Amino acid sequence: MSILRPPANSTNGMWSRQLTGSCVLVLMIGASHVGAQSACPLSFVDQTGALGIDFVHVSGATGEKYLPETMGAGAAWLDFDGDGWMDLYLVQSGEFPPVRERSATEQASDRLYRNLGPDASGQVRFEDVTVRAGIDLHGYGQGVLAWDFDGDRDQDLVVSHFSGEDSVGEVLLENRGGVFNARDLTDKEVSRLWGSSMTAGDVDGDGDLDLYVARYLEFDPKTGGSCGSENVEYCDPSQFAGQRDQLWRNLLNDGGGGFRADAAAMGFQLPPGELVGKGLGTLLVDVTGDRLLDLYVANDITPNHLFIRDGQGFRDDSLLSGAAVNAAGRAEAGMGLAVIDDDRDGDPDLLVTNFDVETNTLYRNEGDGFFADQAIESGFGLPSFNDLGFGLLAEDFDLDGWVDTYTANGHIFEQPKRRNVAYRQADKLLRGSESGFVAATCAVTSAPRVSRGAASADYDLDGDLDLVVTHVDDAPGVLETRLEQRARWLAVDLLGRGVNSEAIGAVVTVAGAGRRWVVAGGSYLSSSSRQLRFGLSKAAESSQLEVAWPSGRTVVIRNPPSGKILRVHEPAIAREEAP
Repeated sequence: MSILRPPANSTNGMWSRQLTGSCVLVLMIGASHVGAQSACPLSFVDQTGALGIDFVHVSGATGEKYLPETMGAGAAWLDFDGDGWMDLYLVQSGEFPPVRERSATEQASDRLYRNLGPDASGQVRFEDVTVRAGIDLHGYGQGVLAWDFDGDRDQDLVVSHFSGEDSVGEVLLENRGGVFNARDLTDKEVSRLWGSSMTAGDVDGDGDLDLYVARYLEFDPKTGGSCGSENVEYCDPSQFAGQRDQLWRNLLNDGGGGFRADAAAMGFQLPPGELVGKGLGTLLVDVTGDRLLDLYVANDITPNHLFIRDGQGFRDDSLLSGAAVNAAGRAEAGMGLAVIDDDRDGDPDLLVTNFDVETNTLYRNEGDGFFADQAIESGFGLPSFNDLGFGLLAEDFDLDGWVDTYTANGHIFEQPKRRNVAYRQADKLLRGSESGFVAATCAVTSAPRVSRGAASADYDLDGDLDLVVTHVDDAPGVLETRLEQRARWLAVDLLGRGVNSEAIGAVVTVAGAGRRWVVAGGSYLSSSSRQLRFGLSKAAESSQLEVAWPSGRTVVIRNPPSGKILRVHEPAIAREEAP
């Protein structure tokens, strides 16, 4: 396989590079993937071992049935060393209840794998650089987010944990030239926290990126084990009070640097006790079209939250918007999140994964801050009836011009109550089309597993999006996407001016290929590449690309070429057009 590294410099506000090469033959996973006559236009090939990734998740389960053992942990794609190849960070959980210091023989820790690109045979390889990169993070890990919080164009990380009295909470890993320095952001006045998914964006309008942490339950290991002597399963989350989420305001542009816990000051006023959302998924995205980031939180069993940003901060429009509960008026067990323009009307619709029987939900944006549950009409909901969904990706995996969805599935109960629901479940790919979502006819993995986090990136630079899926007490699956036929595509990398170097909050539209939003977060506990991918159908052959920056600036590129990665720099002028 011939793979070209992106050039170091660019001209005229963008760069492009043709990617060429031939596929390397490897053994497909699952009988439906073997052979050239596969019924699917694409297949996912598990390359974890071939890539050199030897991580295994450890839940710490000892039979005490502590609920955090069921939640798994996340993964993040990032280019930590700036060489153009996507590296992989995997979060470890470990011993439970957690302790700050582990023994010298304890091997369970977060791991960072550097992408080396292809070897002489064309096989991409990764190497474990955890120690070399200065990562020595021990805690009961949950979620991870990759972001450039300080605008130095080195991607940093933040990792959330279940934290006890002597263990870490949210930990910021500052990237300093490929070496990370850890900074604990834990609320010192709170003895026990359960952080889950995270998202970042400029919530206060000062130009730097703030951090929002969804938090889950008030869980005490001393009293939160199995529920009664006759209950051999984990306690139902409804038996615990929810925790308050936290906003960490970035003070970089305020002169002092650092972060300040400041949720109430921005209008995130939540009632106490059970009504506090049991947050598992969160996303900052502009749902109203005013170029101000709004906040959506997927909560477990309690109504989801939608906070709309206005001139005074954020107001709670959760129930008014229609995106808090399903069409029957019931709160669901929200886990993973994704944003998609399902109906091609230009505004963002919201996808949420839920418990089995509930089905996953598509909240279609009706404009003016209102949403409608279209899970059934869109085809997104019914295929998930017997699934318990966690990680969620909305990307054009088959590059046909329509966004598909990938759901990471797996139950929390080892013995689910319904006979046709299993603990280990197959992940699911739904192909998008003009008429709605359709379940793919091929299996996604060789055997069902207990999947949790999911994140996407083009780790081999062949033009299509690959993914990583994490599993409870198991190795992750790093899945290479294989297409049956060559497809036309366009990838877009945005470089923002100032502190927001990754242009989080920008909106990119390709005529005939839809609209994408640059977000930090989403899915479940995981973080995908910021690079946006468009499949170019015949309708997009003579098109244009438009970038609406968070600053209000706009860039238009006419007739963007296919098979290229375009790096677009934010201009200093109000409007710029490229031929």
